Amino acid sequence: MDAATTAPPPAPPAIGRREAMRRSLRRELAYLARRPWDVALLLWLPLAAFVLIAMIFSGGLIRDLPIAVIDRDDTALSRELRRLVDAAPGVRVVAHPADHAAAVDAMRRREIYGVLEIPDEFSRKIHRGEVSEVSFFYNAQMSTTAGTIARDVQGAVLTFAAGVRGTSRVARGENPAAVGDTIVRIDTQLLMAFNEDTDYRVFLAADLVPSLLAILMTVFGTGTVARELRDRTLGDWLAECGNHRVAALLGKLLPPFVAFGLWGLGFLALFGGILGGWRAGGVFMLCAGMLALVAAHLLIGATLGAASKNLPSALSVVGIYTAPAFAYSGQTFPMLAMPAVGKFWAMLLPLSWWLEMQSQQALAAAPAAASARTLCVLLGFVLLGVLGATLFLRRAANHPERWGQR
Repeated sequence: MDAATTAPPPAPPAIGRREAMRRSLRRELAYLARRPWDVALLLWLPLAAFVLIAMIFSGGLIRDLPIAVIDRDDTALSRELRRLVDAAPGVRVVAHPADHAAAVDAMRRREIYGVLEIPDEFSRKIHRGEVSEVSFFYNAQMSTTAGTIARDVQGAVLTFAAGVRGTSRVARGENPAAVGDTIVRIDTQLLMAFNEDTDYRVFLAADLVPSLLAILMTVFGTGTVARELRDRTLGDWLAECGNHRVAALLGKLLPPFVAFGLWGLGFLALFGGILGGWRAGGVFMLCAGMLALVAAHLLIGATLGAASKNLPSALSVVGIYTAPAFAYSGQTFPMLAMPAVGKFWAMLLPLSWWLEMQSQQALAAAPAAASARTLCVLLGFVLLGVLGATLFLRRAANHPERWGQR
């Protein structure tokens, strides 16, 4: 056998990082063209989530929460109090139970959220100048609902009490103008600095959309890498890209980055329309922060996919990491009141930092420089994601016996 037939095949020519990224991108696009469910995760599932959240919070403000009134007095004064309570914007009187037990049963069935009880001799005590009390019972398990109905009912009762005191004093011969000036001795003025209308599209929906995107992005980033291990194609993918792991990773994640980036920017445009426009500095900071959030979650997902033994294990870790992220973001339970462990966990979540930037730039109208530190942290997550995914890809490539686990 001559030397020509025994010589090893020539090594493939070396390629640059740019070409490696292009090859990885072409490979990923070819895969997506054959996988409509993956395309749905990029396109249709985010759209469905947006539409669902928009439908849930389309009202914006909490209105007409059902309550009941037990009027044991049933006089002109008690009916006036019932009318004022029913006129409050956040509540609506829908029932008049026969007794307290029936009202509590209705609350347990979630038919009403509270019950106002007007006692016997309510009017007679008022006419005598005696103290007359009303009781309001509500379900405090749902804190948002409880806060709304308690505030509106209390406001109606205080308005009724002030009117009764004023009428009584005028009836005793006092000057009506003087009475009006002295009914409230201490006037408390409450001013909402941000989200003055308590619009839940601004408070809650605007936080839920990035939270859902964060979950979808991390899931997609995980699957993009973990499926190469599952299908035993990790070596082929890296070899096709000249073993430029960073370039191969960036090329593979470019399609989801573009898709989720457009979804994120579209959300910002819609959110800006709800708020009535953006300031110039806020637009740049929010767009940069959103793109950094997208890249961070995709790369974190890629890191988890490369570090796990199989795709189900990787997705389990993704669920543990991303699903409770909104609870630790400080938007519902204040972060400053969390214990040290909760604060530490919140700092490990890119979503927490993004929502902080969103609150600063979109609601508080803070200068762009106020969010510079937050943007740097998000970019730090991106760099850590690149480093982590690259290191775990190297480890996985060196252990082909672990490929193919399901």
